[in-house]
Amino acid sequence: MNREPDDLDRALLALPLEEPPADLRASILAATIYAPPAPSFARTWEIAALGTFLAIGAWLSLALLWNPSFSGQVAGAGGLVAGALAEPNTFGWLATGVAIAFVVSLINRMPRLHFARPGRS
Repeated sequence: MNREPDDLDRALLALPLEEPPADLRASILAATIYAPPAPSFARTWEIAALGTFLAIGAWLSLALLWNPSFSGQVAGAGGLVAGALAEPNTFGWLATGVAIAFVVSLINRMPRLHFARPGRS
């Protein structure tokens, strides 16, 4: 391998380099090392969902601690939900709701048609 610089290498090394901005180092450090930590949950709906799940969990745990018969009520409600899911009509209505939500989301993403009105361009 040839280790001696040829004409192209010499020409590249002879090019004048532009000076970096004066605050380049400070801006890089501010964006990386000194940047405040990003929150775990950035969106409002994520924080609301986490709070809702924690509240429901706290309510259930306290209800089970203070009212032992509540566990039977929870099991009964679970049986009602399981019975509702066992019905064939439930899946039909769920499929209909999902299909409608899908169609509405597609309609909202379609480009809008703008018709020229008389007297306007």
